[in-house]
Amino acid sequence: MNKVFVYGTLKSSKILKELFEKKIKKEEAILKDYALYEASDGWFFIKKKTGSFIQGYIIELDDESLKICDAFEYCPTMYERRKVPVSVGNEVINTYVYYRIDDIKDYKEIFDSDLISKFSEEYVINTEIKNFKEIEHPEFYS
Repeated sequence: MNKVFVYGTLKSSKILKELFEKKIKKEEAILKDYALYEASDGWFFIKKKTGSFIQGYIIELDDESLKICDAFEYCPTMYERRKVPVSVGNEVINTYVYYRIDDIKDYKEIFDSDLISKFSEEYVINTEIKNFKEIEHPEFYS
């Protein structure tokens, strides 16, 4: 199983279930020395920032689900998957995280760890995931 630290839209259980078509277990986790930002396009991303931290979740994905996740995160053109140490309780484990790599000129730091993006769950499910499943990557859902 592949462990992935999620900090944006994939923190939502509803979005996870819709994207992967199954329930995905989540475990609270903290990514230290990073801060959370919102790009002008509304999507969240992370950057190194000593002394900061991001509250998110670890999810476990099988290899096929990780391929879906990579495609959904536009990896490797918009985000790339990197290994980072994440705190889960008293334990530190290495997990994947999606790190934005395209050129972002306008962004702001986000301090509310309950937010998933500027978009609602309904918008992400009914627009982004619907388009992903029906138009961009129907091969994952045949």
